[in-house]
Amino acid sequence: MELMVTIGIVTLVTGVVMVKYSSFNSVVILKSQAYELALDLREAQVFGVSVGGGTNSYREAYGIYVDMANPNQYMLFQDASSDLEYDAGEEIGEAYSIDSRFEITNICTVVGAGADVCTATAASIAFKRPDFDARMSTDTEANPDVVKITIATTEDATQSRTVSVYASGQISVE
Repeated sequence: MELMVTIGIVTLVTGVVMVKYSSFNSVVILKSQAYELALDLREAQVFGVSVGGGTNSYREAYGIYVDMANPNQYMLFQDASSDLEYDAGEEIGEAYSIDSRFEITNICTVVGAGADVCTATAASIAFKRPDFDARMSTDTEANPDVVKITIATTEDATQSRTVSVYASGQISVE
């Protein structure tokens, strides 16, 4: 009888741990995905303020372009047109893919001390030398003070992380 009770308790504890482990694992991977986007933004910032590439490429801005039409990817671009926004054909390499369990669910802007406005469907975040400031624009706002990109799980949109890019060049994950 004692052996049956012990086996039952071990089975119950193992079941609880397994259920919690899967949700814990999902949260960790989501956090990792948000930090990957933040690091790619930082990489674009470094490219934008450093000298590199071919002739006169040090004069061009680099940035990240996010489009809600493709919620599982974003692009690194080199701004050849000098408008500090992504234009077709400016991408560098292949688009960065987001794990299929996650997607970009919101692009929000903040102007001044105002509230988040989450009506944007595309955002360009560019960096150009000599400073680390971000030049941002969306399809709804020309020069917001903050652009917030939310990544959420495809199964449960309440599990999300937000990558915030400030006009000063600061990048944070919340």
